[in-house]
Amino acid sequence: MVIKLLWKLIWGNKSNSRRRSRRSSGSLLRWFTPGISVTGVIALVIAALTGQVNLPSLDSLRGSEEPVYEDPLAASLTPEQMASRGHSGNAPMGQIAPVSLVTPVSGRENKNDTSIRIATFNIQVFGKSKSGKPDVMRQLAQVCLLFDVVAIQEIKGDPALPMNGLLDEIASLGGRYDATVSAPQGRTSQTERYGYVWDTDRIDLIPESDYLVNDDLDRMHRAPMVASFQTRVTPTATRKPFRFTLLNAHTDPDEVGSRVGDTAENEMNVLDDVFHSVRMYEYQNTGEEDFILMGDLNVDTRWLLEMGRIPNVTSLVGDKPTNTLQTKTYDHILIDAATTREFTGRAGVLDLKAALRISEEQALKVSDHMPVWAEFGVYEIPPR
Repeated sequence: MVIKLLWKLIWGNKSNSRRRSRRSSGSLLRWFTPGISVTGVIALVIAALTGQVNLPSLDSLRGSEEPVYEDPLAASLTPEQMASRGHSGNAPMGQIAPVSLVTPVSGRENKNDTSIRIATFNIQVFGKSKSGKPDVMRQLAQVCLLFDVVAIQEIKGDPALPMNGLLDEIASLGGRYDATVSAPQGRTSQTERYGYVWDTDRIDLIPESDYLVNDDLDRMHRAPMVASFQTRVTPTATRKPFRFTLLNAHTDPDEVGSRVGDTAENEMNVLDDVFHSVRMYEYQNTGEEDFILMGDLNVDTRWLLEMGRIPNVTSLVGDKPTNTLQTKTYDHILIDAATTREFTGRAGVLDLKAALRISEEQALKVSDHMPVWAEFGVYEIPPR
């Protein structure tokens, strides 16, 4: 009886999603890192025996170190690429420098054998209307080709139209990409889906690893989508391919930031639960240590709240503007810097206007958000 209750306390309840929903954001695992402490286990045993859970005391077990927001090294171009775009090679630290695009775009010019680039991109209202605009679809394909994995938000309606159209456009430019899409998410009739696209020559989706987080308590407007990937490199006696788990999130702008304050209802104070729960579940079942939370969070770093207070967690682009008008910070890539040491220190925001050589008006037809990206090595590096 005690064992069964402990199991329920640790893992929460499961329910099925499009594929399956493995984790509940209401689980008690938010208080523990992958190596569950003896103190934490004792606390759970006491909870099981007494039927009482002391949440404040559990909070004290997980640490309270404030995150360090590193100024990202966004200048990712070589001196030759910088010169070809009319820039000097001495960009100041933290300057947003777009990845160069060439025409026709194959994406290979911007990729190498030692690193991969992972991006998040809110493709505003990505549905039937946008998929019917050839110029926009070509531009979206050009953007995706720059990256090895792209987490997408705001897929609307029948996902086959925009996603198949995007994959076809990528193929016409010489890329070989695949995609996975979530079930629709949202409390209103205006639901949306998450998706991932990835370069199948360089990345594998771990089979059956994509699922929606179980949100039985309806704590988030849109439950995040999880998926695990691995680089397609040859393992050696001392080096293994980089395996990582992505959490794709899109918060409700009315349920974050100053609109709701630092309250339990703030979705940024829910995402830390999600992050801890997914991390513990995947670590216990697969040994996974590298977790990357990314997406349109609708906040700058000041309002990351509990998510930003997880020890060693940092936003790789900080407060760089991520909307197309370059006036607001909405989108982030968050990692635990102590465990995901594969991060190369290179990250940035892709300026759609500069990269695609289009006007602001044309860029806004692509999306009101710009892609945020980060670079990682192709081989595993043990955590500190």
